[in-house]
Amino acid sequence: MLVPVLLLVLAIVVLFFGAEFSLDASEKVGKKIGLSPLAIGMLLVGFGTSLPEFFVGHIAGINGKMDIAIGSLVGSNIANMFLILGFCGLFVNMKLDNIKLRHQFIVHFVLGLLLVWVLSQSHLNIYTASPLILLAASYLLLLYKDLKDEKQVYDDDLSDFNPIKEVVKVFFGFGMLYLGGELLVKAGTDLCSILGISEYIVSAIFIAFGTSFPELVTSLLAAYKKKDTDLIIGNIIGSNLFNCALILGSLGIYDFRITANYNFELSFLIAGSFFFILLNLLKIQFNKIIGIFFLLGYGTIVSSWLSLI
Repeated sequence: MLVPVLLLVLAIVVLFFGAEFSLDASEKVGKKIGLSPLAIGMLLVGFGTSLPEFFVGHIAGINGKMDIAIGSLVGSNIANMFLILGFCGLFVNMKLDNIKLRHQFIVHFVLGLLLVWVLSQSHLNIYTASPLILLAASYLLLLYKDLKDEKQVYDDDLSDFNPIKEVVKVFFGFGMLYLGGELLVKAGTDLCSILGISEYIVSAIFIAFGTSFPELVTSLLAAYKKKDTDLIIGNIIGSNLFNCALILGSLGIYDFRITANYNFELSFLIAGSFFFILLNLLKIQFNKIIGIFFLLGYGTIVSSWLSLI
């Protein structure tokens, strides 16, 4: 029992530092070319913090552990939206009235509806996963149109920016993410065997928390420093879209059977997305009260998972 737990902790640490290396380089590149905090959050940080989910999902897929793959992705999206944003709301009020954010919230809402259809099919394969890949492509196109004209000058001193050094950091980070993903899948599988718990429950709670750790740290630091709240929201929405549109869609190459029902979890994601659209339209900030409400929502979901043990 002790060895899998220590392995789980080690995997989270390796994933964290792997994400840190790749994210740090990505943010420097984004600032160097003048991307706004929202663009960096949605594209660079959002994709970068989804790398743990990418490696864990595909490592699980290669090993035929599809409950771990889906559990880590769905659980990570729920942790991102309800746990991380809930905690951030305790530290800072986040404005949601940006028109570009509204576009992302709508795409996120559509993602939830698509997931209901995709995960209700008998198999996840190239054909049933194609709507998710199309949504990911549409999201990237929308992001490009929204952000192509945005330029921002930063106060950061980037005079010592070294492209080769940053590329090496990115690939070193990728290597750590792959290693962390391998360790996380092994630790999760071993824990399931020892405790007699389904792989989906362990992955949705513990593995998902591990893969969401980069988002948690990135968002809480920005919230604590009370700056770049666009980066916080962009990070979470971008990461969720990459997780369940691009990454889950790409798992269709393994052509596996879907046996579980995910409607309970997906109903929370859809409701959360719709709630963000309302906040955006009504120009209401994401504040401490809403943050507490979201944390209670996360507690409800985790309690429902634990009741299945």
